[in-house]
Amino acid sequence: MTSLMDNRCRAAGLALSVLIVAISPGCGGQDAPPISTPTVTSTPQTAPGAPPSGSQPPLVDSRGNAVPAAPGAESGASEGEEMVWTVPKGWVTETPTSNMRKAQYAIPAAAGDSEGGQCAVFYFGPGQGGDIRSNVDRWASQFSGTGGHPTPAIAESTVAGRKVLKVTMEGTYNPSTMMGGEAAPKPGTLLLGAIVEGPAGNWFFKCTGPKKTMQAHQKEFDALVGSVRPRS
Repeated sequence: MTSLMDNRCRAAGLALSVLIVAISPGCGGQDAPPISTPTVTSTPQTAPGAPPSGSQPPLVDSRGNAVPAAPGAESGASEGEEMVWTVPKGWVTETPTSNMRKAQYAIPAAAGDSEGGQCAVFYFGPGQGGDIRSNVDRWASQFSGTGGHPTPAIAESTVAGRKVLKVTMEGTYNPSTMMGGEAAPKPGTLLLGAIVEGPAGNWFFKCTGPKKTMQAHQKEFDALVGSVRPRS
């Protein structure tokens, strides 16, 4: 009996020794290599038709039409107004400084001028804004010269089947702050203006700036007025 118990004890001790060797450091005292866990990188999926991640959604007006990202494309007043036009290259679209302005552009200064010009577009709604003669007189009243208010040069034409009255005058400009203009008088200003007959009322294009600058952009102003047309 004692011999049988001794044999069982020796067998158990041998098995325990084998187990200890299996889990102990390898030969030479080196540790077993660690188990590496792979890193899984998840790539977010973009829904079909959605803009790429980080991009800005396209700008749209109140009708859902795409808004041009830069000058040189069609532009027009919001709130469903009917007229559109082409902005001359180099003119910078600005946020209107008055709710009476439907659009506003900065005109680059000509060489030698310390500042550029500005072009504002007005539309007051169907039957609003007064008649053409009253508006020409109001523009003239904002200018002064050695002999009082200057006499504007007026030229009539037709654009896209609609009457257009172009107005030109120069002198010291005293802008109306009610219309979003600056308060300080501006000597040596040239005004290039146009009143375009619209489907439901007149549209007013009033561009002012130093004489040299405005003369340099005369053709661009004429091209803008010539591009005015009803929104198709």
